[in-house]
Amino acid sequence: MKRILSSVLFAVFALSPAAQAGPPSFMSVWEPAEPGIAWGFAGSLRRGSGSSAILQDFTVAAQLTAQNGPGVHQWAFGAAAEAWALPGSRSILVGIEAAVINEEPTNVYPKIAVNAVIKNRADRGVDPGTPMNANSIAFWVSAQSGTGFERGLVFDRGALVTLSGRPVAIDLSDVPDDQIGQIDLIRIRKDVSLRYDPASRQLVLYRGTD
Repeated sequence: MKRILSSVLFAVFALSPAAQAGPPSFMSVWEPAEPGIAWGFAGSLRRGSGSSAILQDFTVAAQLTAQNGPGVHQWAFGAAAEAWALPGSRSILVGIEAAVINEEPTNVYPKIAVNAVIKNRADRGVDPGTPMNANSIAFWVSAQSGTGFERGLVFDRGALVTLSGRPVAIDLSDVPDDQIGQIDLIRIRKDVSLRYDPASRQLVLYRGTD
């Protein structure tokens, strides 16, 4: 109870004008010693009503924004999450868990666990007319020097299920023929790639630079 009260007071203080005028950073350090679940920070947001029209409102539990201003040529991380096993600890480590929970059987809208989005303006900004997507990567797998992942992508048992048709591991069906023919589906080397030929509807191992 003391821990919950301290978290509430910390949140109230963080949102107060006095806190916003003070130091720019807030930090909470805690070393739990009791069994059970330990939260560094926990929040719950539940909407009870909204707009009369469907799909007009957004209920967002947390939004984090990091911006570098003009002349600042540095790194910017929207969020950094780390799960550690210190020496002597044998633990299952999960850096981030993104879960979608649907309890309504008639809900046929998409359930998306992870949405990788690239933008070139604010949500209501004017389209600049150029993608500005040079060297962009949707998902990047990296590692410290001296280590690395044993497997890049793994589907657990029961991870792919559908009530009709066949489950799909990788779905490119929404990409039209005039676009998918210009894509390297898998780039094995700079001049070796796996492509799809829309005319013959076959996969082609391509060797070349164009």
